[in-house]
Amino acid sequence: MAASTRAKYLRHLQNHILPRWRETLVHEFRAKPVLDRLQEEGQSWYMMADLRNLMSGIFTKAQEWELLPDSFANPMHRVRLPRKWEVRQKRILSPEQTMQVLGRLRDPVLLISQTCLETGARISEVTGLRIQHVDLQLGCVRIEQRHWRGDIDEPKTARSRRTLALGTLRERYRRWIGGLADGSGEGWVFPQQQDGKRPMWDSGVRKALKLAAEEEGCDFAGLGLHTLRRANITWRQEVGGSSIEASQIAGHANSKMTGEYTVVQLRRQEELTQRLQEKLAQADKRRVKSSKITRG
Repeated sequence: MAASTRAKYLRHLQNHILPRWRETLVHEFRAKPVLDRLQEEGQSWYMMADLRNLMSGIFTKAQEWELLPDSFANPMHRVRLPRKWEVRQKRILSPEQTMQVLGRLRDPVLLISQTCLETGARISEVTGLRIQHVDLQLGCVRIEQRHWRGDIDEPKTARSRRTLALGTLRERYRRWIGGLADGSGEGWVFPQQQDGKRPMWDSGVRKALKLAAEEEGCDFAGLGLHTLRRANITWRQEVGGSSIEASQIAGHANSKMTGEYTVVQLRRQEELTQRLQEKLAQADKRRVKSSKITRG
């Protein structure tokens, strides 16, 4: 289990599950009281799902470890969550707003943010890059690990282990790596300023991005480095990439997840609507022309 997921589950156990069910006997669990409690505690649909899945996992592991018999019916299987809802609207900045925000950043925050935006990499994958993962000759980076607050782990899923093209970022990386104190293959691409043997944390990058957005007057609740990744997935399809290509480049486990990341902005809707209307107008012109010929 990834360190970030483990930390989240521990918080859920300590803050939401144990305070309510610490003294509850296994046979006393009922679906309706559990669902009622989840709705009280859950700040979002996703949090409710996390709490239910964590509780379900406890019973499943108890069976695997032979603490409960195989005949035991996991009570969480009867807990049906309501229809999914979003606490925040899925949003991305416009291309113009994005460039304004990036214009306020400086390296290494700028290069990290651009990498998330232009390659679709997760922030944990970017801060987890070692110099040996960057191929300047081919102009790409290999995602082979991720970093979260000092914890180095494997990529999130099997499909997350992938190679990403840098495009015009290749020269930026060449100059950046050339200026690092530790230029060995094991060195971090983005080391900490105080300790070059450790990789940067994501928190400083997030704070700088948020501040830049505030200064540009385009900040919104939920804006962060994940917003840049969402923009990459959206715009990659707008410039001609297929949903399958966007999914594989993003390292998603499936294309359904890519669909949830894709934001169809009003500007894009307007563009597509006008294209459709032009197509219909051309068809109508042909119809009128054909009708005149027929009458003639």
